Amino acid sequence: MDILLSAHMALSPFDPNKYSGAWYEVASVKKGFAGLGQGDCMDTRGIYEYDPDRDELDVATQCKHLDGHISGIKGVVTCPRSKSTRGLVSCSLRFPTASWIPPSAYTVLETDYDTYAVVESGLGPKSAAPFVQIYSRYARPGMRFIEARTQLLRNWGYDPSQVHMTPVTLESDMSSN
Repeated sequence: MDILLSAHMALSPFDPNKYSGAWYEVASVKKGFAGLGQGDCMDTRGIYEYDPDRDELDVATQCKHLDGHISGIKGVVTCPRSKSTRGLVSCSLRFPTASWIPPSAYTVLETDYDTYAVVESGLGPKSAAPFVQIYSRYARPGMRFIEARTQLLRNWGYDPSQVHMTPVTLESDMSSN
């Protein structure tokens, strides 16, 4: 089924409006600069909001650290309308309030918009600093969901044994769509 879904997605253009809303990180591989300071993150989420006038997605991310403090950053995702050579769409992520952080690749490898997205930042699985996240619309989607999406990463060149679950302490598992 995942192969058919991937083939279908390759025919469909990325829809930033459908991508908008809350995404909860449920598992990831975070190495290198992009992963600094995130080793003890839990309850990690991003709220995406499409701005049609700018044709960009605004994103506000946050996580709770073990000591209880919350950290986060606001960014802007810009996606070209042209066909991607990898994944559904190859975008750029920049942080206007932290100009010292260079823009990075933000590739939506797969999504069905309603339940999951697999997102890669940086240069991919063979780079010195792979960074990939499995997102869910629900804070607690269940182990079957996470295991199935983790196996999808194999199709994109990632070693599923390198994937770590993101701890969730949120009480609610209701979608924020």
